[in-house]
Amino acid sequence: MNTWTFPALTKAGLAACLAAGLAHQTYATLSCRAGHTGFEQRRLRCQNGNIVTYHVRRGAPGGPTAVFEAGLMNTSAAWLLVADHLDPTITVVLTDRAGYRSSLRRCPEDYSLNESVSDLAEIVTEAVEPGSPCVLVGHSLGGYLVHRTAAALPERVHGVALVDPTHPRELLHSRQQREGSRGVNLTMKLGPVSAVLGAGLLLDKKGLFAYAEGSPYYRTLRLEGSATSTWRTARREWDYTYAFMLDGGRPLDRLDVPVSVVAAESTLQGTPEHRDLYEEYLSSGSGGRIDTVSGSSHLSVIGGVEHAPPATTAIEQVVTDAVAHFGRTRQQQGAEPAGAGARRDLEPEKQGEAA
Repeated sequence: MNTWTFPALTKAGLAACLAAGLAHQTYATLSCRAGHTGFEQRRLRCQNGNIVTYHVRRGAPGGPTAVFEAGLMNTSAAWLLVADHLDPTITVVLTDRAGYRSSLRRCPEDYSLNESVSDLAEIVTEAVEPGSPCVLVGHSLGGYLVHRTAAALPERVHGVALVDPTHPRELLHSRQQREGSRGVNLTMKLGPVSAVLGAGLLLDKKGLFAYAEGSPYYRTLRLEGSATSTWRTARREWDYTYAFMLDGGRPLDRLDVPVSVVAAESTLQGTPEHRDLYEEYLSSGSGGRIDTVSGSSHLSVIGGVEHAPPATTAIEQVVTDAVAHFGRTRQQQGAEPAGAGARRDLEPEKQGEAA
């Protein structure tokens, strides 16, 4: 008769936990490759070799298009709740940067933010009908990326909405932000290894996804947080972005379109100096406003069932302003197609930056 000793039982228990974690991680990774209900999934091979996936929900013919870019460690799924509340006449394009979900990174060069900007510019060029109004919408790091993309496509973009955006100088501008970034840096270093070992099964024990309670996409968001591809891609983006911001980033591009900010209330309350950076975003464009979503946090502003609707209303106002800007531009150009111009070359990163 076999007798189980305490060490043997401990090893068996750990092995069972590891097996459960690995099974969960595999399931999460496979789940992330699925499309979104109501959206057409498309793939684009970019000039740099990346194969990126984006999702399209068509609105009214000839109507405006809103292209959404998610933040660090977030994917197109982060925008699904906002998309549900968006005016159905607006065509919606949700993107997945290279490495997230089913998008593949095949670029042979070291990663830089310019790579993501270039990919997004190619998506906009393919997905948005020439001669129709286009608004770029970005959350967190995605906000900074869409701002740079708008500068690269001056004749295709007619408005920019930045939802609690990352600013390239925020770590130098705010001591609190700089100190908090050290904890994020440690998490990003340990996260990919932990995810490979199946630790994603325990990821939400501290309420990391509490902001999305009640959302129909709560489970999807949790699964994506367990996928190793999510962690690996986030680590790559963070390593570059962290060094980039510690070095002071680069000046914001000047845009000839309205730039608006949708701010989370907790961001402005926790770091009041952040408003200065948001004002800088506004002054980089030809107009715009700052709308604060009451009671919201950095993540709940687009993923919370209470906060996504007012954030969507603010985004819709940016689309309305962009349609008006588009109309004025068409009049000034004698109604020539707005998409007839060539794409502006992407500006290089700041010299001396580490990749």
